[in-house]
Amino acid sequence: MVELAIILPLMMVIFLGSWTAADLIGDNQTALQATRAGARYAAELGAAAPTTTVTAFCGATTQPDTCQVDDQIIQQMLPIVVGSMPNAVVNEIDIYQPDGGGGPDNPGCGAFSSTCPPDNGAYIPPSELIDKYTFSGSTITAASTAAQWYLLSDRYQVPPDEAELGVRIVFTYTSPTLKMFTQTDSRYTVVRLAPEE
Repeated sequence: MVELAIILPLMMVIFLGSWTAADLIGDNQTALQATRAGARYAAELGAAAPTTTVTAFCGATTQPDTCQVDDQIIQQMLPIVVGSMPNAVVNEIDIYQPDGGGGPDNPGCGAFSSTCPPDNGAYIPPSELIDKYTFSGSTITAASTAAQWYLLSDRYQVPPDEAELGVRIVFTYTSPTLKMFTQTDSRYTVVRLAPEE
């Protein structure tokens, strides 16, 4: 009985820790899938001005066209994460221009490769342009300053210098079993914008 009293708590911690790790890995994969969906859609949209008016969170921004295109990208991502990550809360979705990711104002990549852009395109503050959208419950707010905006005019689509675009999601995971375990994580995907036809 003494052995059971010693081993049982240890086995429970190992079991609950394994459950938490598996759940966190699943949420990370879901977040990555959402960034891929958003990036694919962003590559198709490129620098195209929106054809419909979107008012979800674009009403007060100084960049309504950029914000409306970003809204379309975010709307591609939300169905993937909402309900699929019950133990995670999305804090932020970012659409950004990786350093050296192409275009006339962001040179450094003549052809797509594993080293182009640098660091595989992970967001590197504060030098990269970024459209940052924060979440509070179901409210989405544009949080970039005027100097940070990744404008539609920067989303260059003329071969062979098409710009690359990154989509990043930041979320906070809380273990359902070990409530003291909370972790903020992020996932991103970088794509080259599709050439204009």
